[in-house]
This record gives sequence, structure tokens and C-alpha cells, in this order.
Amino acid sequence: MKRLIIEPVRLDILAREQMGSELDGAMEALLDANPGLAREGPFVVAPRFVEIPRTPEKPTVPTVNPWD
Repeated sequence: MKRLIIEPVRLDILAREQMGSELDGAMEALLDANPGLAREGPFVVAPRFVEIPRTPEKPTVPTVNPWD
């Protein structure tokens, strides 16, 4: 989905607000969906439309309970 950025915002904050996290590949997915965005620096300059990709799937890590 496309979002209109109306004021300058840091990329990590944009990822956290729109995708739920800036970790686990979210920043990479955001930059992949918006070619040239990384060249502009850490801030998204307004006004600008930014493509917000789907949140990357987190790998499932099996849990082990040693008391079972």
C-alpha cells in the first residue's frame, strides 16, 4: 500500500509505525519496495509517496521446555 509522507520522518520510525517493527527484515523490505530511498539518507523527505510492503514473515523457532 502507498502512504503519503507529509512531514520528514526517519526510516526506522516509519518502519516501526507502519510495519510494526524496524527489525527482522522490515527495514530491508521497506528499502527494497522503494528504489532510491536509501540514497536520500536516514530521513524520508516530505511530501512523498512511500510503498509500504507487507511485514516479512518471522521464522518460527521451536521452543523447548526442559521440564517436560
